[in-house]
Amino acid sequence: MKRFLFIIALFSIFFNIENMAEYKFKYNLNKPDIKQQLPPVLNEVSGLTDIDSKHVALVQDELGIVFIYDFINGKIVSQYEFEESGDFEGLTYTGESLYILRSDGRLSECKNFLNDDAKFIHHQLNLKTANNEGLCYDQKNNRILIAAKSKPINHNEKEKRYIYSYNIKTEELLEKPVYSINTNEIQKFASKYDIIQTQTTSKGKIKPFNFRPASLAIHPITDEIYIISAADKLILIMNRKGEMVHIERLNDELFLKAEGITFIPDGTMIITNEAVTKFPTLLVFNMNK
Repeated sequence: MKRFLFIIALFSIFFNIENMAEYKFKYNLNKPDIKQQLPPVLNEVSGLTDIDSKHVALVQDELGIVFIYDFINGKIVSQYEFEESGDFEGLTYTGESLYILRSDGRLSECKNFLNDDAKFIHHQLNLKTANNEGLCYDQKNNRILIAAKSKPINHNEKEKRYIYSYNIKTEELLEKPVYSINTNEIQKFASKYDIIQTQTTSKGKIKPFNFRPASLAIHPITDEIYIISAADKLILIMNRKGEMVHIERLNDELFLKAEGITFIPDGTMIITNEAVTKFPTLLVFNMNK
C-alpha cells in the first residue's frame, strides 16, 4: 500500500512538472507586431479596454477624459469628458456600458456609451483595499473584476492581493474577494521559470517581488486571466480556479511601465505603457497559433 501511494506521489510530481514545462505562452513579448508612440496627452495612460477590432478606449491617470484610439492607424479619433480630474486607473467595456475605476474604489458606469445621450453614474464600492487599479469585464459570469494594487486595509496579510467581483445585473459588490494572490507564492512560482527580482533598495539589497496588479484581462480564447504588475515587470496568468499556470518577465526596453492590457476577440493582445522618462506606447501582439 505504501509503495502504491509513493508511486502515485511521484507520478503527481512528475505530471505537475511536465505541465509547467509544456505550457506554451502564445505571444512573443520581445517583438510586438505593432508599436506606436501615443500622444503626450496620454503620458500617464492608465486604463485600457477594447472597443472593436481596430479601436480601444484609453484613460489618463489625472484627466477625466476617455480617448477612443485607432490602433491600426495610430490616432485619437474622439474623446469624451466625464469629469475634471481624479486618480483614474481602470477601464473596461461590456459592449454596451463603459466602466471606469478610480483608485479609491469608485466605479463609474456609462450606459449606451458612444451615444449622444450617454451619462455617467457612480457607485462607491466598499473595497478592503485603498489602492485599486485593475478592471476587466468577465462576460462568462456577467460581472466586472477589480484587481487591488495594494494589500488589504487593517489586515496583517501584507502578502495578499485581492480580486473582487462586481455583479453587473444587481449592481452589487460581492463581499468576499473571488481570487486571492499570495506574493510569496508568486516568488516561488517565478523561480521555477528562472525569473528573479533585479530591482534593488537604496541600500543595494534585492527587493522581494511585491506584485502590485495594475491591470488585468480575460483571454477570449483560453479563458485565462492575465494580470500585469508594472512594479515587478511581470505578467501572471491564472486559470479560473485562481491557480497560477504561467508567468512572464517584461523587458525594460519595451515596457517602461505597463499599466493596461486587453484582448480583441481573435486573441490579439494589446498593452499600453506610461511615458516615465520617454513617451507612452501602445504595443500589439498577435497570438501564435
